[in-house]
Amino acid sequence: MEKIKSKLILISCITFFSLTGCLQKNIIDDVQLIQGSVFDVAKGNKVKVTFVCPIQKKGNKVQVFEGSANAVKQVKADTSLESSQPFASGQMRVALYTIRLAKKGMSTSFDTLLRDVNIGNALYVALLEGNGTELLKGKYTTSYNVAIYIKKLLEHNMETGPLPTDNLHVGAFRYYQEGQDYYIPILKKHGDKINITGIGLFKKDKYIGKIAQKDMFIFKGLLEKHKLDSHEFKTDSAYVMINNIRSVPTYDIKIKNGKPSFFIHVHLDARIQELSKQINLENNKNTKNIEKNVQKQLDVQAAKLIKQFKSLGVDPLGLGAKYKHHYRPFKLEEWRQMYKDVPIHIKYTVNITNSGVIE
Repeated sequence: MEKIKSKLILISCITFFSLTGCLQKNIIDDVQLIQGSVFDVAKGNKVKVTFVCPIQKKGNKVQVFEGSANAVKQVKADTSLESSQPFASGQMRVALYTIRLAKKGMSTSFDTLLRDVNIGNALYVALLEGNGTELLKGKYTTSYNVAIYIKKLLEHNMETGPLPTDNLHVGAFRYYQEGQDYYIPILKKHGDKINITGIGLFKKDKYIGKIAQKDMFIFKGLLEKHKLDSHEFKTDSAYVMINNIRSVPTYDIKIKNGKPSFFIHVHLDARIQELSKQINLENNKNTKNIEKNVQKQLDVQAAKLIKQFKSLGVDPLGLGAKYKHHYRPFKLEEWRQMYKDVPIHIKYTVNITNSGVIE
């Protein structure tokens, strides 16, 4: 009896998983999976949306749909008239906004993404320098389709590169948080590759400027605890490539008569990976000199970045939110007015160990 019972359970399990597999296959085969979308402006104050869908069992080949309407959902409805199957957004991995649209304001289309219950946490949001159709129809040196290529590009640069950790819902918290301004990566098509060219800065829902590619490392270090594969510095004696970077920022805030001042301390540990010329690293003085040079550069570059933020009137570090947390009478408009004059001091402590190779 027990043997029969066990066999029945086993058969039931096999049947269940077989049916589940068939169901999943049928669902995927019967819909157009939208994996990426680009939002742009169109004539008559309309929105243009370009969708990219993978062609099943065709490797990195895709099908691109585009249309314009007064609302994003209407574009989807209109373009479905060209499709042999209904659209499904549950597998959407990237949503891009053109710089042109972002300058006008992206609140409406961004809100549409957040309201779509089919879209999960895995979605990445970025800006696009250029044309959405050209990007999505481009041929690239990768085995992935364009949407997955962009997803993986952003993903690995967030994990071990200079991009801050982000996705749709993390970004939404930042977007709506009082006392912090929104930011997202900027992408651009270069021939058969897609590059991250910087980080877009926003005032409310409008694009207002960018963090240059060379400064992304500094920004991420001020923003969050992170790991980075490698970074190059120019010292008095040589170019130095450091790797295995561990960076941890801490924030101290002092409030006097309702006015805040900030001290940001960043502790950075790393190893010397390469030097552009022969330097005796057995001599501890030389290693300390490299540390001092790197530390000085980081202090200067971080101060320049803060100056840029103040000149644009944006607060991507969320200093206003930190001030609000410590000061109950906080008012957003008062913070915005005082922001450009708030003292913000940054100090790096750099610890570099002697290891690696000499070029």
